[in-house]
Amino acid sequence: MSPKAEQHSRLAVLSTVAFYMVVAISMTLLNKSVLSSTPMPVFLLLCQSAVAVVLLGIENAFGPYKTPKFERNAAKDLLPLVFVNVLGLIFNNACLQYVDASFHQVARGLVLPFTIIVTVVVLHQYPSPLALTAALIVTFGFFSGVLFDPNHASSAASAAVASQHTSSLGIMFGAMSSVSSACHAVLIKRGLASVSNSPISLSYYNNILSTLALIPIFIVSGELPSAIKLLSNGGGSQFLWGAAITGFFGFLISLASFISIKVTSPVTHMISSATRGVLQTMLAVYIFGDIMSRGRIISIFLIISGSVLYVYAKTEDSKKAKIDNQADIPINPKSLERGDVLFSADKEKD
Repeated sequence: MSPKAEQHSRLAVLSTVAFYMVVAISMTLLNKSVLSSTPMPVFLLLCQSAVAVVLLGIENAFGPYKTPKFERNAAKDLLPLVFVNVLGLIFNNACLQYVDASFHQVARGLVLPFTIIVTVVVLHQYPSPLALTAALIVTFGFFSGVLFDPNHASSAASAAVASQHTSSLGIMFGAMSSVSSACHAVLIKRGLASVSNSPISLSYYNNILSTLALIPIFIVSGELPSAIKLLSNGGGSQFLWGAAITGFFGFLISLASFISIKVTSPVTHMISSATRGVLQTMLAVYIFGDIMSRGRIISIFLIISGSVLYVYAKTEDSKKAKIDNQADIPINPKSLERGDVLFSADKEKD
């Protein structure tokens, strides 16, 4: 691989990660603002997903990217991805509703441990001792925040729909969201293969199928009477504007997530999420007035430190893989399909 091509590849990765973080932070803070005034997470997701479908149609008509023709076989292959995506979004918004935006990073702090578990169970790929140590640090950071932070809903935005007691629901939803995120990162890699490795095509199928799936969930969730009441009383304009804006960012984050997984790997995608948490925490303190207790600060520090250590562990693994490759030791082709961080091996192929 030439130095020019390598530089372009690094620039593409950095640009993709930066784009993902900016969009994801904006999405989280906007969702928190909407949910603090109208606590209907499933209805909000339904509106956001519908907006994303409309935006995809507009982009298809006037933009440079054209969505594919809807095919049943491709949609059938993507059902597991859509199912996990819908559950993850619901759990994430429910978590965000009950806890501070700055504590959101802690509540979803088990993404890395669950990612390793899913990788072992589904892909039969085992972590190195150093990577396992990093995951244990992250896990300890999660429980530190849960046990030693006196109030997980300290801001006015959180107190409007939650309390110190109901914030435990946010932690439960955060853990469930972590499981969904771990599964989602792996499924995206496989989902791209079903749509000719096209992020815009995957976003197209994902948003359409997610919207259809959210309709019955919205009815069963019990939010339908509240939504009808909100819209019939003329107070839904603010909510709909919020849903439209967050739906726009939802469209961007959907595309950014898929591109991030395609350009990098599930692990790099997860690490960018961890870095995003630091910036998100600082902005949440500034915007919503979240109270940063000692337990919360220690928890976030441990989660980020463990994530950085995990990056180092995967980097060492990639160096070892490069040495093995140069020594003509065959590399299992399936490992590349799993999204392993074998940057050197990938570059050799380029």
